[in-house]
This record gives sequence, structure tokens and C-alpha cells, in this order.
Amino acid sequence: MTMTFMAWSEDYLTGIATVDEQHKTLVDMINASASLLAADCITTDNYATQLLDGLVNYVSLHFSTEDKLMTEQGIDIRHLQHHRTAHQGFAKQVEFLRQELDENGQFNGVKLLRFLSNWLAFHILGEDQRMAKQLKAIEQGHGPEQAYELIEGSKAEILQNANDVLVNALVNLFSQMTEQNRCLIEKNLKIEAANAELENYQKNLEQLVAARTAELTQAKNAAELSARAKNRFLGTVSHELLTPMNAILGFAHLLEQSDIPQKHREQAKRIISASEQLTAQLSEILQFSRLEAGDVETINSFFLPQVLLEQVVEFQYKVAKHKELSLLTYSDPDIPQVYCDVRLLRDAINILVNNAIKFTEHGFVAISAQLIKQEDNKAGICFEVKDTGIGIPLEKQKYLFQAFEQLDSTSTRRYQGVGLGLTLCARIIDLLGGQLTVESQPGKGSVFKIYLDLDINKTASYFNNPQDSRSLTIQLDEFKELLRHDNIEAKQAFRNLYGFFNTVDAQMTSELALLIERYEFDLALARVEKLLDGHELTSRVSE
Repeated sequence: MTMTFMAWSEDYLTGIATVDEQHKTLVDMINASASLLAADCITTDNYATQLLDGLVNYVSLHFSTEDKLMTEQGIDIRHLQHHRTAHQGFAKQVEFLRQELDENGQFNGVKLLRFLSNWLAFHILGEDQRMAKQLKAIEQGHGPEQAYELIEGSKAEILQNANDVLVNALVNLFSQMTEQNRCLIEKNLKIEAANAELENYQKNLEQLVAARTAELTQAKNAAELSARAKNRFLGTVSHELLTPMNAILGFAHLLEQSDIPQKHREQAKRIISASEQLTAQLSEILQFSRLEAGDVETINSFFLPQVLLEQVVEFQYKVAKHKELSLLTYSDPDIPQVYCDVRLLRDAINILVNNAIKFTEHGFVAISAQLIKQEDNKAGICFEVKDTGIGIPLEKQKYLFQAFEQLDSTSTRRYQGVGLGLTLCARIIDLLGGQLTVESQPGKGSVFKIYLDLDINKTASYFNNPQDSRSLTIQLDEFKELLRHDNIEAKQAFRNLYGFFNTVDAQMTSELALLIERYEFDLALARVEKLLDGHELTSRVSE
């Protein structure tokens, strides 16, 4: 809202048209800036400069106009000198304010408004009124001195008129300020109401967010509970199905090896093949449920990655040969003996190799282990499985490690499986503290890489931790008990103990692995007892 500081009225008129027009220009200039000057709210140098430039221009034009009038009509020298002194004082004050702004960047609006109001009251309403009256008296035939004495004698009357104008201006200004205060009060009330509404909205929003968060938390907990229940159900069902499957598989093997007609032998082989596929799928589901439930513990031991790759090749060789694929392997000779859960790592690599063979029709599958870095007691190793198979489109690679995902709806029928292999692999590598990556192009094959940072402390022993030794004793007893009862769970138990057996006798461990893989549990039990009986490790394990 603008504020009229001093309203223009006939009280300002001198009767000299040019002077009155210039006076009105000054009054309009002051009124246009009064509200900003009074609140000292001029925050930009540009506005202040324009205002002061306008005053400088006013000084130059107005003072020269009045000086010319007084000189030409021969006003009394006393008034002329007093008038010029007043003009010079006004010009100096404006110049001082302009210099202060230019040098210091400072502008005092209140100070300027006070100065201009004094000028209006005491110069325009006083000095200029007396000048105009003297000039009029000279026009009427009075001499300059007589006109000066005549007008100075009525000075009190002129000042009284000026006071009346100032009083009216103050009353008018008070009325304007009162109206402005009323408007400000209304605005403040509206702002307070808006703030109250905003606070109420904020409270409602906070309550809404809190309620929504509670709902989401409840839904999340319910989903997690459902997922755990699902995993428990999968684990229980898989476990319960594995037991009869073991019996079916065992009897099918016995039937195949017995003296029966060739037709029946082929039928037994089909039973064995189907049973092995189903057993593998059930084992995947069981392992997945255990990993999801956090029931899988790592059992670390020292091993050579070169030996690990040889075991993987030995395990996968027949499948690759059946598809007429080259199964290649390379291990960096500089890789030292490292410390890790070799059973879990072997499972992960086997999954990758099995997938590579499954999805490769021609060419090769290559398995390698490369030493990436070695410092202090740590070795960075990259295990790589590369194939020349069908490849994976980039847009589908993000689904690779999701449980029960098949990238092609025909994959289940064509390649079999339930879509858990890569999920298990990813979970295992994560459990081992590693990283699993994939690079693939359709029609050109895939490369899966496992990155692991492993300890290489060669002085460590399998028996360093007494708690591990007690755990080993229990595991061995349970393993032998499973073998005695021809329980298929013995295969998983053997994987858990592989690191231990490998440190005792690597050759005999390989033979034991083949026996268990063929479900010849009675021969495997005899081999385990022979491996332990009489060996110095027996006493060390039982300590």
C-alpha cells in the first residue's frame, strides 16, 4: 500500500506557474518513495541511485529557475543571498547522500525523508512563499528594499500558514497510517489463520504418514512372516520327499544292477534319471529354504583352488561329454592355499557350470581361477565360468538372480529346473562375502565371475579351534549314522565334511565322493571307518 506523505494542495502554490510545477514534481517524487523511505526498505542500490539522481536533476533545474527570476526582477539582495544559501545547502546534502551511497553502499531512507520534509515545510512553504510575494510587490511598483521589509513584516502569517499545512499533513498521514495498520491487522489475521490451517494440515499429514507407515510396517512384517512360513514349508516338504526318493533311487540302482532283461534295465535307468532330476530339484529347494532362513553355517578349511576346479571338472565331465562339449579348465599357478567354505564354493561353481552346459549346444565351457591381487594374508581370486551358449539379453539379466525365475516360458519344458540355480549361487556367494557378476550377449555366450577375498594363512590348521573340533566329532558321528541307514541326507553331510576328509587323504576322499554319488552308502561307510580308524587324527578329533 502506498502512503501520501504530504498531499499537494493550493497552500503550496506561489502564483508562479513554472515554480509551482517544479514544486509539484518534488512533492510527487517524495510521496512515491515515502513508504519505502519511512520503513528504510530500499534494499537495492539501483532504486536509491535513481531517487538521488532525480533530486540532483530537480536541484539543477529548480534552483536555476528561481535564481533567474529573482535576478531579472531585482529582488532585495538580502533575500537573494539567503535563498542561494538555502539552495546550496540542499544541493550539498543531496550530494553527500549520493557520495555515501557510491563509496560505502549505504543509504539511510529515514534520514532523507526527514530532510525532504523539513525542506517542504521551511523552504517551499516559507522561503519560496516570501520570494513570490516580494516579486509580486515589485511588480506592483514597490522597490526591492520596501518589498523585502513589507513581506518580512508578514513573515509570521506565512509561517502560520506553513504550520497549518504541516498539521493537516500530519493528520492526513496519521489517517493513512491508521488505515494501513487496519489493513496490516487484517492481513496478519489471515496469515495467522493460514498458519493455523497449515499447522492443522501438517498434524493431519503427520498422523496420516504415521498411520500409513504403521500399515506398511504391518504389511512388511506379514509378508516376511509369510515368506518365512513359505520357506519352512518348502524345506519341510522337500525334506519329507527326499527320504522316499532316496529309497526309490536306491532300489532302482539295485534293480538296474541285477540280472534282468534289457527292456527292464532301460526302464530302471529312466527311473534313476527321473529320480535324480527330482532329487536335485528337491535338494535345490531345501538348500534355498535353509539359506533364506539363515540356517546355513559356513565351515571353513584350507584348500587349493586348482584342486577345487579339478573336482568340478570331474563331477561335470560326463554331462559335458554327453553333449559333445569341450570342458576346459585353467588355474593360475600363483594362487596359494586359501581359507573358505570349499563345500559351498564348490556348490556355487557347480551351479554355474551346470547352467553353462545346459544352455550350450556347441562349443565349450571354460572354468578358470585367477589371482587378482595378494597382499599381507589376503588373496583376491576370481573364479570364472565362460560358455559359448545362447546368451542372455541385457534387459533380462536383472531377473537372473530372482528365485523361481525362468527367462523364457519354454525354459522349464526344454531345459528343466525350477529357476533356483542362480539364486542359490548368488545367495551362497553373498554368504561367503563375495561378489557375483555376469556379462552376456545373445548368441555369443555368457561369462559369470565370482570375486572373493580369502585368507591365506598357511600356518592355520583345521583343528586350531577347539569348538570346531567338538563340532567335527558330532558331524562325523551323524554322517556315519546316515550312511548306516542309507539316508540320502548323507550326501549333504559329506559335502559339509569334504574339507576335513580332503586334508586327511585327498585320493581316498575322491573315491568316497564317487561312492556316495552312486548311493553305495555301505561301501562309503566302510571307507570312512577305514579312513579314521587307527589314524592319529581320530584322537585329535575326539579331544
